[in-house]
Amino acid sequence: MSKVKFLPWVGTAYQDGINGKCVLVLGESHYCANEIDAVPTLTQEIIKDLFDSNSPHEGYKNTYTKFAKALVGTDISFEDKERIWNSVAFYNYVQEPISGARVAPTDKQFRDSDEAFFEILEQLQPDYIIAWGQRLYDNLPNVGFLAKSLKVSPEELYEVWCYTVSSGRNIPLLRITHPSAAFSWDVWYNTINKFLKY
Repeated sequence: MSKVKFLPWVGTAYQDGINGKCVLVLGESHYCANEIDAVPTLTQEIIKDLFDSNSPHEGYKNTYTKFAKALVGTDISFEDKERIWNSVAFYNYVQEPISGARVAPTDKQFRDSDEAFFEILEQLQPDYIIAWGQRLYDNLPNVGFLAKSLKVSPEELYEVWCYTVSSGRNIPLLRITHPSAAFSWDVWYNTINKFLKY
């Protein structure tokens, strides 16, 4: 993976997945106060830290917990976190660290990360991709195609984008509200559950 600088987290049960489906969760970027922190294993270390009982709780962990609840549709215990995160892969799209908290990646930083993203798709071969946030979704590569909308209810339709890997298989991608924002995990569970049957 020549273009990938931040290696993805790949759970030990990723191939078993969720109901037998491999799910890639797509975040946007890493914020690093110090350049020295931008190590290739950073993504993996962040996910492992979520279920390290000796690690102090930090605010950013709430984002990952809310998303884990949205995957299973229920409140979760500390022990549940490890099981849930081991059932998916997680990858941050932008492949260089962002200089400050709440700083948006530049258009160049997004485009410089496109090749790495396609390397990840070829390597992990997910069945589904769930992208965190509108900004990330708006800056993903404009290749592939707009698929049939996901119909959750007569009033709720969600756009689904598809990327095609070298085997010719299409991988649907759903944008959800970023879990750090006003995010109702119980509402999103219903949408994600329907998407994973799409």
